[in-house]
Amino acid sequence: AREALAYFLAKHFLFPERMNMTFGDALSYIRPELVCYGAGASSLISHLALCLAERGDAVLIPAPYYAAFDVDLKIISGCIAVPVHCKGNPSEGPTPRDLEDAALAAEAKGMRVRMLLITNPCNPIGTIYTPELMKEVIEWARSRDMHTIVDEIYALSSFDGQFESILRTLNNELGDNVHHIWALSKDFGASGFRMGTLYTQNEKLLRSLANLNIFSGVSHPMQMMIAEIFLDDNWVYDFLHQAREKIRYSYELCTRMLDEMVIPFFPAKAGIFVYADFSSLLPEPTVEGEAKFASLLLDAARIIMTPGAAQHDQKPGMFRICYCFVSPELLMMAMQRLDNIIVKIRTHRIHWDNLTPE
Repeated sequence: AREALAYFLAKHFLFPERMNMTFGDALSYIRPELVCYGAGASSLISHLALCLAERGDAVLIPAPYYAAFDVDLKIISGCIAVPVHCKGNPSEGPTPRDLEDAALAAEAKGMRVRMLLITNPCNPIGTIYTPELMKEVIEWARSRDMHTIVDEIYALSSFDGQFESILRTLNNELGDNVHHIWALSKDFGASGFRMGTLYTQNEKLLRSLANLNIFSGVSHPMQMMIAEIFLDDNWVYDFLHQAREKIRYSYELCTRMLDEMVIPFFPAKAGIFVYADFSSLLPEPTVEGEAKFASLLLDAARIIMTPGAAQHDQKPGMFRICYCFVSPELLMMAMQRLDNIIVKIRTHRIHWDNLTPE
């Protein structure tokens, strides 16, 4: 199973243009003993925090970010997630100055800044950070003797199939302080498989994880099944092509209707989300106003969107729409319900005191 994973990573992350790469060539680039499986990306991130940091240490994460990271880092290892707020456009990612400011603020509170966790493509914005930015942030982390975890769980879900992995950007020279995370949850729509992967060139870390992984290992039958998938090139390429087509279709449906509603959003290039700005519709420009709007959508339209506050966004009114969670038909129905609520808010037919439409 490790050999199959090494083959898959070499073919789809390190050299995606080499569709005819042989099994032997792939394993000459990524050694099977440097990859491992765990019960999902969250489990592996938790284990990395436990191995690489101490309780109370800070982990920098560019905001807005996946809400569950807070728990992933804290519940076992006791690490503290520290949002990095970009002074520029958050879709372009953090600058070294943004990271340094966040690190200094954490240190001023008595925390040791130990790791940087960055998701590329970004959840919730759906942007793809440039190779140049990824190099910059890793160089910054290395200058501080920090570890960098690069979570590429949406790597194979770019709309046009164009994404440069950190494996490629760094010429497969991760060293002891860059660690690559991926999982089947998103790109293969298989969250229930609980199958995450780690590629690291830090052999001491891998020995530590071998002891921890007894609590979150992947069963042999599951490993055998996944190995068969990873080695079936025709099936993988066909599946990913169809998945990207379906993702793009739902994204275009969602954004077309947001345009019709005159709701701003960040144009996405990958992933399964749209990050949209509903701030003009809030009863007040506060986190409380955001919560009221979220409650209205749930109670009056049975729509659930992730509020920006849960993702450490400083601007009230930002929401993540997961357009791939349902079929295009249900997505259309949800967007029509959303449009109906928005019209009522704009025509003052919403009673914010009891969160009901007329």
